[in-house]
Amino acid sequence: MLNNQNTLVRNYDIMLRGTPTVSFEYLIKQLPTATAFINKKLEVEFVSDKWINDFDLSKKSVIGQSIHTLFDDISEEWEKVLKKCLKGEISQKSLHRYFDNEKNERWFEWQNIPWYDEKENVIGVILQTENVTDKVSLELKAEKLAIILETHSDDTNVGSWEFDIERNTLHWCPTTKKLHEVVPTYEPNIDTAINFYKEGYSRNTIAMAVDRAIQKGEPWEETCELITAKGKEITVIAKGKPIVKDDKLIGLVGIFKDITPTLESEIRTLQQERHFRTIFNSSYQFTGILDTKGTFLEVNNTALQFSGLQESEVVNKKFWDAYWWPIPEYVKDGLKEIIKAASQGETMRSEIVVLDKDKNPIPVDFSLIPVYDDNNRVVSLLAEGRMIKEMVAARQKLKISEQKFRALYELSPTSYILSDFDTGEILDFNTAFERTTGYHKDTLGTLHVSDILVTVSKTQLLRIKKEIETNNTFGPEEQQYIKKDGTKFSVLVSGSLVGNKKGRKLLWSTAQDISESKLKEIQLKEEQELLRTLIDNLPLNVFIKDLDSRKILVNKSELDYLGIKDQAEVLGKNDFDLYDKEIAEISREEDLRVMQSGEPMLGVETINVKKDGTTTTFLTSKIPLKGNKGNVKGLIGISLDISDLKRKEEELHDLINVTSHQNKKLINFAHIVSHNLRSHTANFSMLLDFLISETDAEEKNRIIKMLMEASDNLLETLENLNEVVAISTKINLDKKSINLNEKITAVEKNLIAFLKNSNALIINEVDKSLEVKAVPSYVESILMNFITNCIKYKDPMRRPVVHLSAETNENYTILSIKDNGLGIDLEEHGEKLFGMYKTFHENPDARGIGLYITKNQIEAMNGKVTVESEVGKGTTFKIYFNEKN
Repeated sequence: MLNNQNTLVRNYDIMLRGTPTVSFEYLIKQLPTATAFINKKLEVEFVSDKWINDFDLSKKSVIGQSIHTLFDDISEEWEKVLKKCLKGEISQKSLHRYFDNEKNERWFEWQNIPWYDEKENVIGVILQTENVTDKVSLELKAEKLAIILETHSDDTNVGSWEFDIERNTLHWCPTTKKLHEVVPTYEPNIDTAINFYKEGYSRNTIAMAVDRAIQKGEPWEETCELITAKGKEITVIAKGKPIVKDDKLIGLVGIFKDITPTLESEIRTLQQERHFRTIFNSSYQFTGILDTKGTFLEVNNTALQFSGLQESEVVNKKFWDAYWWPIPEYVKDGLKEIIKAASQGETMRSEIVVLDKDKNPIPVDFSLIPVYDDNNRVVSLLAEGRMIKEMVAARQKLKISEQKFRALYELSPTSYILSDFDTGEILDFNTAFERTTGYHKDTLGTLHVSDILVTVSKTQLLRIKKEIETNNTFGPEEQQYIKKDGTKFSVLVSGSLVGNKKGRKLLWSTAQDISESKLKEIQLKEEQELLRTLIDNLPLNVFIKDLDSRKILVNKSELDYLGIKDQAEVLGKNDFDLYDKEIAEISREEDLRVMQSGEPMLGVETINVKKDGTTTTFLTSKIPLKGNKGNVKGLIGISLDISDLKRKEEELHDLINVTSHQNKKLINFAHIVSHNLRSHTANFSMLLDFLISETDAEEKNRIIKMLMEASDNLLETLENLNEVVAISTKINLDKKSINLNEKITAVEKNLIAFLKNSNALIINEVDKSLEVKAVPSYVESILMNFITNCIKYKDPMRRPVVHLSAETNENYTILSIKDNGLGIDLEEHGEKLFGMYKTFHENPDARGIGLYITKNQIEAMNGKVTVESEVGKGTTFKIYFNEKN
């Protein structure tokens, strides 16, 4: 085929050679085949009218245009084909989709042929196209129809869909839209369609299936969950298949089927079967289903476990052949008669004895119940057997219990009285009652409750009577009985209405002699009051906690500390209810450590913060509270308020620190004064010696001038030393709240001439609302010193810039003063940076006193100063204003 095409091209070129351009162009214009000639730059030089018409173009807009301009979507594959044609290769025919100006889909079959000149050189490409839209559309429709028909072959109640890859459009049929519960006008796209699937497994599965179909051409069929537009969750089968034309993927088609009703029906059926099986097999009764002839159809697990048999050994066997029946034949005959009667609609029940798997006789409550169909015919029999071994044993135990009760009744140390509820006549009593009251059995018939009961009010009697009538019981409550000899004693009485005998309501009452315990109770109460008086008058906070750290006892000091008068407001509360959360957590950890280890915590300094923020320092001890068996059941806490002591201790510590610091500064200051004054004195002495020995008047005047300068220097030194002394001797400085931004602005205004003369720039980024606690005069002096120093030691090669910013943390407000000056070698000068009379640059104005004074001012306000610097890049000073102290 390629040889024929090459021959055709060659003949076509030979025919055109030598033809005048106008004739050649006119010939191309009339070609019946859509043809275009493009040069090596892929620009159109000649074109037929049919080619222009097929692609809805005009000749003026085509000639000279690049095919890249005419066709926006030239694929890499076509680019490769064109390059091969320019090398002399003829391409195979290929099918491409094209959308006209009105977005209508059209299909063209393309042929790309090399274009030669008369010297057999390739000068371009001849493009020939054929409109095959109708043909392709028919083929695609047929293919899609085949796919959908294949899918619909077993169910017509499904929806279909179609995805056009070129147009990126998705079409749903009306059934699909109905299943998604969207309006008929709804227009989906590939993303919204996938988002209908339930998030997670279902959505991921469909997204991956679509991606594989597009990338690898794989079809899919998945069962997934989907959420409709109205929020309904359904289960669907989603099928899809790629549509390929000439080895090119052009779209996807598929179907969509709702299988929710089918699944729900299957689930209900399975649930019913599962419920039946669960009930059947979990029953405590031996259960079997027989046909009307007595053959086992089913048997439950309880019966199989009882018999030790497998289901196959029972099912399809006759009921009377089961080994668990006694051996005699008359028993089997009896069972056959029972089954016959049940098959005729009679329910059979009796108490029998069967054998278990170990041949042990077991009493069973056995029943055989007929099962009817819808026509009221007996179709099967339900055999049930319930072991009543425990019930039979219980009968025997009841007899024994009655005997034991009678023995306990008579031997009990508690008095038991049986009386007539309405009349109060005492019908019976036990030996304990005889011992306690002195009455004997021969008094029965004449003795009444009123004879032994100390007179009570009518209100109390009515209350007891109403309580018995309502609850059938009363008590326990404290009453007083009278012995036969007239002695009164306290008893704890309770009673229960136990029924009636011969029309009489009977009341069983118990009476426990509590005379001795009452006496001990009084003694205990007195001891508790004494103990309470003691702990309430202790100058310590005392409390007792349970295992959950809830307070179960507090003394008056603890209540006074909490500001609470009634201890009921504290009892049952824990530290989280009374104190700051952080402090409560620490206290709970201490409690747990003491209670879990059983070891006391003695004399530990603790801090308490109440809900109102009040802070108190205590010396606390916590001791495990142990029961009779040595088990810890809580703890005892004792706290001594040492806040005043701690405050005085801190004041003393601060005083010692200040004294020590001042002493060090004093020694350092003394060295500086001694050194500086000695230097000035030596200078004066030497100049005076020169003046005395000098004879030249002019030289004397020069020496006198030097003496005056030395005097001025001495005066300046004394002023500096005086200022340092003033700063160092001031304590408890009056710190005020100062707006830092406003103070910087004020200093900047005072230095306006100096800043202007130095062409300096001040950048103030301190927040306008930022307040610091400081001495106002010190703040102004500190800012003045640092800002002037930043400019004095500027880099002569650049404009001086001073950048001020601030930040805050828990304890400090930090002011940063950054310059772009000469910088300081901190490795060499860092330790003596803030020393008196220390200078590090050749600045003639440097005195070495400013930073020393500034550091003293900052430290006098309990602050600190740090420095970061790099030679040639600048310096950053950070001033820490103490906000806490």
